[in-house]
Amino acid sequence: MAMRDRSATDVNRQYYEQSSPGRDEYWRKMAAARSRVRVVLELVGPAVPKSLVDLGCGNGRLLAEIQRRYPPTQLTGIDLSERQIEANRAASRDITWLAADLATPLESRPDLTGRFDVVVASELVEHVGDPALLLRNARLLARRDGGRLLLSTQSGPVHETERRVGHVRHFSAVEMRELLERAGWARVRAWNEGFPFHDLSKWAANLRPDLAMAEFGQGRYGVTQNLVCWALRIAFRLNSRRRGHQLFAVAERDA
Repeated sequence: MAMRDRSATDVNRQYYEQSSPGRDEYWRKMAAARSRVRVVLELVGPAVPKSLVDLGCGNGRLLAEIQRRYPPTQLTGIDLSERQIEANRAASRDITWLAADLATPLESRPDLTGRFDVVVASELVEHVGDPALLLRNARLLARRDGGRLLLSTQSGPVHETERRVGHVRHFSAVEMRELLERAGWARVRAWNEGFPFHDLSKWAANLRPDLAMAEFGQGRYGVTQNLVCWALRIAFRLNSRRRGHQLFAVAERDA
């Protein structure tokens, strides 16, 4: 693995091996995270997939939401953090949890190849040094002739708060479409959302990144943090579904 890949992996492992109440609060309450869950749920349906894997599943909150919406679907979560995977196994035994470095080739895992109707990669590709390899790995996991990829990531500059949590680079919709096509995906569609409030919230957080990371990423939320989350959830209803720095993409695997 190249030095850049090792550096990205090390940064991600160092940050995400350390659990915190604030991180869980963020995923449950913050408008950006909730908005991504809403879009992914829309993209999974309306047909119920038989199997779905979430790459970079973290604490499994997205899979829990998918399970509530689509209870018949067989779910798998894959994450770099072995500690997080063990915690997920203890909390939810009806989901399959696997620890794996998705920044390395998965050809050695024939048990996973072509297995999933839907592959989800939400807020993951910006964390790896070799995004093309990650997208090829995702394609290996998808069912041949119709397996789908649902992807979310970021456009625009990499802010300080994002760099601290392991972001390596962001992508335009054109760049992501080209990356997916070169990785072998077909019928690719990529688009941006989130203007203006998603973009403004990232800008505001990076006026004082130390404070933002402490207030919204460490301890449990108090009155102030909950009010900020509530206000942003209201504001996000007005966001554009055609422009902004939140990037989504869907693609299919041919035979």
